[in-house]
Amino acid sequence: MRRTDLPATKSTLLRLRENFGFVKSGHELLDQKRQVLLEELIDMFRDAGQLRRDLEASLAALYATLRDALLAGGRTPLDAETLAPAGTQELHVRERSIMGVTVPLLDVQTTELPGPATAPGWTTPAAAVARHQVRAMLGALARVAEIEVSCRRVATELLKTQRKVNALENIFIPEYRDTIRFIESSLEEKEREALFQLKRLKHRRTRSPEEG
Repeated sequence: MRRTDLPATKSTLLRLRENFGFVKSGHELLDQKRQVLLEELIDMFRDAGQLRRDLEASLAALYATLRDALLAGGRTPLDAETLAPAGTQELHVRERSIMGVTVPLLDVQTTELPGPATAPGWTTPAAAVARHQVRAMLGALARVAEIEVSCRRVATELLKTQRKVNALENIFIPEYRDTIRFIESSLEEKEREALFQLKRLKHRRTRSPEEG
């Protein structure tokens, strides 16, 4: 929007002021959205870091258990635990919205079968512990996936919002202000010229015949 493209009239000025009000309101809303998204993203990164540390600790404990199981009975007990009937694992996916950004909510529901998974003597206690540790980690894995997908989506929307805010602050709002000031200045100049012409005409009408 170049100021020279618009006629310097009062109707144009009124329309620009009205539009400028909408632009400033939109800028305020986008700025609030940016702040909320930024705060959410910071919280998510903090949670993601803690979740990854907890998951790494669980993996380290699982590797230690697997090592003990291999040393205690070799691969056969572990293979027996792997092939043993397992309970059910169901992944429930829901969604929530953060300032218009849809993020997932993942929940793993695990149901254990009653009684031992294998016949007595087919496995070792360490192998059974490893099996339970793996199943217990499913919820943590789902939570890590949930938070990382949410981080990517919120970060993408935050970047888009930041670009819009920058465009308003650096392009549209300055252009509106400059154009409004230009038209106001042009109208004031026209009013001064009209007033000067009016005074000049009045002065001519009040001159005496002798002065004419």
